Amino acid sequence: MLSLLRKKIKVAVHSGKFHPDDVCAVAILSLCLKRPIQVFRTRDPKVWADMDYVFDVGGEYDPKVNIFDHHQEGWNMKRENGITYSSAGLAWKHFGEQITGSHDIAQKIDEKIIQPIDAEDNGIELHKNNFEDVSAYTFGDYLFAFNPTWMEEKEDSLKGFMTAVHEAKKMFEREIKRAKDNITAIDFVKDIYEKTEDKRIIILDTDYSWRKTLMNYPEPLFVISPRPDNGTWAVATVDKLHGSKFERKMLFPESWAGKRDDEFAKITGVADATFCHNGRFIAGARSKEGAIALAKLALK
Repeated sequence: MLSLLRKKIKVAVHSGKFHPDDVCAVAILSLCLKRPIQVFRTRDPKVWADMDYVFDVGGEYDPKVNIFDHHQEGWNMKRENGITYSSAGLAWKHFGEQITGSHDIAQKIDEKIIQPIDAEDNGIELHKNNFEDVSAYTFGDYLFAFNPTWMEEKEDSLKGFMTAVHEAKKMFEREIKRAKDNITAIDFVKDIYEKTEDKRIIILDTDYSWRKTLMNYPEPLFVISPRPDNGTWAVATVDKLHGSKFERKMLFPESWAGKRDDEFAKITGVADATFCHNGRFIAGARSKEGAIALAKLALK
């Protein structure tokens, strides 16, 4: 039995340039099985036939025999939102809940990480650039960067592939941890919201993940929480429910923008006020009382 567990699982992916979807599919399988994996980068059907798993090649999707491809003619397997599955999405669909131990967490990882990878691989545009020739650098870009360049043609592409798999595994493990902790925080934040009398200012006793929870309520404008890195307190503005990433329900006064320390304290009258960001979406004080005072001033 022990020798069987030590046996490497044989996995085939396509040769040539590797992409985020096949890299992530192998990373997902590795996280699920927790066993050594031997990867074969090939387009030879004779090699596929000897594999335990085949991802992103093979011309069919049949989880019963562990073949997970999406390039076959007529492929149209989509989520409810219209994003088509690639090999990463198929792997996560079958192994994600087992890895995370939670349907909700698996769904959050799918939305945050897997669906953007699937969309890119299937030619579905998620974002449009606001600035010509300037694009967001994605995790998919990072994984693709491990492909050998034209000046590295003699380099072993399998080595680059396995490095990318290692990086993808680290990312999944970290994002799963974050998702679990965020879900745990939801009930704490909701309880504090319910018990707060003036719900325009929510005071948290710990730096919980609160944004996606509190943005769903109409009243909260400012959230006060401790900063564990330096012992001060932050006052943050709350996102608009259907706004862009940087749209907030309310900003701090224009006169506060970019002010720090003594100058900021003088303008606000809050003796321990420390700063206000130029974007006017976060400010700070050395004490909880100072942070509350800043929030109350901003309301006026």
